Amino acid sequence: MFKFIWLAVGFVLLGNFSRAETPEAYLLQTHTLPSDLNFMPTLGNGHLGYTVFGDAIFMNGVYNGAGGNSKRARIPNWLNISAVVCDRFGCATDDDELSTTNDTLYEMDLRDGYFRYRKDYKKLGITLEQRSYPHKYFNRALVYEVVASRHATTARSNAPQFLKLSQHPGIASDAFEFVVLNNGSNAKGDYRVIRGRTQVLEFERFQPQPHEIYILFSQSLEEPLQIEWPTWQMEITHRIIICIDREQSVALKDLQDALELNFQDLHQKHIKRWHDFWDNDFSIRIAGNSLELWQIANAGIFYLASSLPSLTTNQKNEPFDGLSPTGLGRGNLEADYQGHSFWDTEIWMLPVVTQFGYDYAKEVLEYRSRKLEAAKYNAYAKGYKGARYPWESAYTGTEVTNPCCPEVAQQEIHISADISFALQKFFAQSADFDWTCDKAWPIAAEVAEFLVSRAACEELKQVCHFLNVMGPDEDHANVDDNVYTNAMAKIALEFAVWAGGMCGNASTELFEKWQQVSNRLLILRDVDLDYHPQHEGYKLNTEVKQADTILLGYPLRFDKSSTHLNDLKYYANATRESGPAMTWSMFAANYLRTSEDWRADEYFERGYKSYVRPEFKVWSETPIGYEGSANFLTGIGGFLQALIFGYGGLDFYRSGNQTTMENSGVLMPPNVEEVEINYIRYGDSKCRWIYKSHSSFMDCGYRKSGKKFEMLQGNKRTLLATNFNVTHRKGDPPIYINLMN
Repeated sequence: MFKFIWLAVGFVLLGNFSRAETPEAYLLQTHTLPSDLNFMPTLGNGHLGYTVFGDAIFMNGVYNGAGGNSKRARIPNWLNISAVVCDRFGCATDDDELSTTNDTLYEMDLRDGYFRYRKDYKKLGITLEQRSYPHKYFNRALVYEVVASRHATTARSNAPQFLKLSQHPGIASDAFEFVVLNNGSNAKGDYRVIRGRTQVLEFERFQPQPHEIYILFSQSLEEPLQIEWPTWQMEITHRIIICIDREQSVALKDLQDALELNFQDLHQKHIKRWHDFWDNDFSIRIAGNSLELWQIANAGIFYLASSLPSLTTNQKNEPFDGLSPTGLGRGNLEADYQGHSFWDTEIWMLPVVTQFGYDYAKEVLEYRSRKLEAAKYNAYAKGYKGARYPWESAYTGTEVTNPCCPEVAQQEIHISADISFALQKFFAQSADFDWTCDKAWPIAAEVAEFLVSRAACEELKQVCHFLNVMGPDEDHANVDDNVYTNAMAKIALEFAVWAGGMCGNASTELFEKWQQVSNRLLILRDVDLDYHPQHEGYKLNTEVKQADTILLGYPLRFDKSSTHLNDLKYYANATRESGPAMTWSMFAANYLRTSEDWRADEYFERGYKSYVRPEFKVWSETPIGYEGSANFLTGIGGFLQALIFGYGGLDFYRSGNQTTMENSGVLMPPNVEEVEINYIRYGDSKCRWIYKSHSSFMDCGYRKSGKKFEMLQGNKRTLLATNFNVTHRKGDPPIYINLMN
């Protein structure tokens, strides 16, 4: 049974959606879908997300399940709509006589921010184009649009007479109890409304009530919808809008406001927000024989940005509830990490997100700030002081690691220090003292208290240990003195001491306690072989899962000596082939900071060539041939860090109250002639940065405060103007730009 409607729009010929030509570097096209549809693009706007042709929509902060069974609550994908062209005899399919040749083009437009596919029915003389996207301005809205166009030579007597739209939402969700509040009549203002309530609380202490959401449909598609297409009409358009929010009134306003715009204006408003991101927030241009690399970089930026909140929206955003390794549009499966937040957020993704703009980074870090009380509860429940952030975090901020792996939840304590490290890195780049005292210091202090209470100190030997831990290498549980964990803890404790003093806390006794533990923490080093054993009892060449000890160079800046170079050599041979994507990017970034920088290219290419699926440049956690997560944002973060901070030689760090931007000199990735990044932030400055094989050029504009920059190169100090540019030539000493406070 069909529902019939007459289309009152469509007299204006939109022709290929009237879009400006998208540059090839932003356009991913294929006539063949991935053999595994898990590697279709994942789209989002920070509030809602979904994977194209998938069976799920997910909403920021909405989880279902207790403790380790908590996962993103699956909303059936009612946006998964398909259209077919029909006449009085039937509807065209991909393999019948009506079609003869279906030339289907699938396209992910990264610059405009939408997915579309177009079928050319040559015998029928029509083109059918469909697209979907989460609206970047009306961010409670998911939009499906279809355009059907007759070719100029189409015989009117044989022309299709209607379109049929059908929904394919997948099976019923076990996460929600859904109730239809209004079936809707398809009359203006009478919308289908569904209320959903999650079934199981994550942890009642921090979530006393289930999540409640409202889903509003511009039109009901419970039954296929038939859209009449008069034979004299060359083109018709139609759209379905679905709005979802915790408040029915909020979803209703976005739906009504979106419907006030005509077909083209609604789409253009979405495109404008994405263009604002690429033109004013962040973009990378890669020149040379490297189009595929440029496309991979653009796709990575797009997929990462799609999981972040839109900063300009029709209505105020809800609090952002975390950046998961596979993004907002996934999270129902274990392979999607159930939508949980890990160390991946702060160590792998945040350094890139910060370049998008400080407001994006603050949204990510604010999630940890809001979960501080839960982190304090986690520590107290295990008999410790301070704040112990969970290895996996979802809505409540309590531990939600899968019940399969209790040792991971108990032993990966480095996550708390990782968060403190991220706070310090953000300060080093932003020089935001007020934010540091307001947001970073309370977290840093509680993390320091936890680390001190968790440490085991030997008074006679004046040495402290972390016992029974697991480092980033999850193949080795229950070890002592994992070198990454201990080094990161030292950095976190020293940051807390500095932040406390800078923010006016006068507790000298507390600071001395933190500093003493930091000074005494054991950093293992094999003197004979001049390398850092990963943990106590580690045997050289024992296989490890992923980057662990090598991170002492970049990003930790803990060791840049010959010992670190030996770490790279030893652990490169010990890291398993199926290790996660970001591991090889970190080998590249670290080798680029050594005397053997020529080794980096091999690892840089290894870090993406075997991990990126070709059709839509979607990343896998593991190489082709191994099972792993799709849309792996962690791998994207590692790859982009290697490109920006590795080959670009850029870094930010703090020394006392002074922040420094370091440019140690550039090297070029294989087959690349020039890289342009718009923009890098430093302090209140926004910098256009170009680097090539023989030089780099940075042009910075200062926007708010009257603080000054000082450049140090070799023995020469130069006071820079508030708007400045700096050129670094190959062979010159590194450049250090200090922000004068």
